[in-house]
Amino acid sequence: MEIVGIFVMLNNYYHDFATAVIIVCTYATVLMVRFAEREASGLFRKNLIKIYPRMLHVTGGSLVLLFMAGIVRSFTYKWFEWVEVMGMSQIVVVIFKHVLIFAVFGYGIYLWVGLHKRMKAIRAEGKES
Repeated sequence: MEIVGIFVMLNNYYHDFATAVIIVCTYATVLMVRFAEREASGLFRKNLIKIYPRMLHVTGGSLVLLFMAGIVRSFTYKWFEWVEVMGMSQIVVVIFKHVLIFAVFGYGIYLWVGLHKRMKAIRAEGKES
């Protein structure tokens, strides 16, 4: 059973890591697109056009990993992360955490939709020049 515990622990780390990767990729892409719109050279814009699909794939891949690891984590929570002293009150905290995280997730989707529209405009500008 010890090996299963190691895999569950690694799964939980991957779940948290995937969350961090999604946040960092989104933030970095927002910053790069803003810079490209404001003052970037043509070379930066060309590189951003090449980098953008990769950032989107890393974010999407991390999202898949996040959901897969989250499913495993939800089934192993009581066995691996349950804090006996807190009892059932920790369920309220976990629910609150996930409501907050899903709100942030919704905002992230909103940002990526906006980024996609802005990238279309940057691509269109590059073809005109």
